[in-house]
Amino acid sequence: MPRFDPAALSQRLHQAGLRSTRAVLGVAELFEGAAAHWQPTHADVAARLAQAGEPVNPVTLYRLLDRLVAAGLLARHTAPGERVWRFQWLGVAAPTPSPAMPHFECDACHTQFPLQAADAPTQAVADALRRTLAEHGHQAARVDLAVHGTCADCRHSGVAGGNA
Repeated sequence: MPRFDPAALSQRLHQAGLRSTRAVLGVAELFEGAAAHWQPTHADVAARLAQAGEPVNPVTLYRLLDRLVAAGLLARHTAPGERVWRFQWLGVAAPTPSPAMPHFECDACHTQFPLQAADAPTQAVADALRRTLAEHGHQAARVDLAVHGTCADCRHSGVAGGNA
């Protein structure tokens, strides 16, 4: 039995422009039933769904995970040294604007390095972006601020940005 409120999930999906399909509900139930620290890759999610007798086409699953991130139900990140996205369940609570989470992403190895907590000028930029979107009728669930370049390891190993 899922720990989340199916009505709340349906409402959040509707707010995000998503339908309560079997695949969406299966992924939500999978994350809700997993340990809080579970941060799977796309392949991990696909394997768990297949084990549960609910296989999902890989492309469909990629799109579904992206849509759940956009809806604010999942967070997506890479861990240092990895070249895959990992996902974390955020739940169905009503979205609130979260602080900007600045990070540096290496274009060569795609590792993301979280930067220290956003300072006042960074928060001002995020708030300005939210206000601009609101003026056009949009509602921002989160603001992701990223600086792209080449990390120290890739620079020292001679890997050019984006060639890995």
